Amino acid sequence: MAQFIISAFADEVSPDLEAQIAAMERNGIGYLEPRNIDGGILTKTEEELYAIRARLDKAGIGISSLGSPIGKYNITDDFEPHMEDFKKAIKACKILGTHRMRIFSFFVNTNELATYRDEVHRRMEWMLDEAEKEGILLCHENESKIYGQNPDEVADLLATHPRLKGIFDAANFVRDGQDPVRGMDVTLPRLEYVHVKDASYPDRKIWPVGMGQGDYEGALKKVDAAYDGTVFLTLEPHLFPFDAYKNIDKHKLRVGVSYDSPDAAFDGAAGYLKNLLKKLGYHEEENKLWKK
Repeated sequence: MAQFIISAFADEVSPDLEAQIAAMERNGIGYLEPRNIDGGILTKTEEELYAIRARLDKAGIGISSLGSPIGKYNITDDFEPHMEDFKKAIKACKILGTHRMRIFSFFVNTNELATYRDEVHRRMEWMLDEAEKEGILLCHENESKIYGQNPDEVADLLATHPRLKGIFDAANFVRDGQDPVRGMDVTLPRLEYVHVKDASYPDRKIWPVGMGQGDYEGALKKVDAAYDGTVFLTLEPHLFPFDAYKNIDKHKLRVGVSYDSPDAAFDGAAGYLKNLLKKLGYHEEENKLWKK
């Protein structure tokens, strides 16, 4: 039986760390997946990263995973500059105190997936080798326009790289017209954690969890049946335009529920997730662990 801990991309409230902490404290969320803190996480100096870690420690907030942009570049780009970014990301993980890093599998034109498959795997294997030296787990997120956009490609990545872990994001599958149930099925054997945002198709709108076609109820039931341990659920609302959105998603943000501020959108998303967990028979304990 699985137990769940809620984490969040709190940069959807504000790039300011104090505003992120306030939103997390307001919603009783004890873990952050840092992506943007007054700039992308990989733009931070070591001194800045240590300061971020100290402030989060003071607030009693942990890091569930590094929300890195690694792998979000064209497969035809020179790999060497991105190798340097990858090394920065590894260092950021070490300083912030997490052994997980979110990554992607490179932008590839749909009609060239077979052409670049070997190069995708070559780059992935290099990153896995480097991460293993430092004790870091690489966690692949399914994302639009990358090699791992659809369930078949996710299955290929996980089968080819036994050290690679999976992140399940139902909304990303749904918005691309893919089956989220099959997406969970191929990810589940190597699932490390879950991103929580919902979506509908073909209008490509984002919804609070449970209101779209992502079948998070079914997905979490499968996680519960398959795992005996703790799984992070990282809230990624996408319910209000936020500062860094244009840098992380090339789609126009369309939302199904209107909120009048990023704080209200974040609070609403957190509430829907907690209601879903309660519906599934979970309750929150004092240590922010959701158990049956």
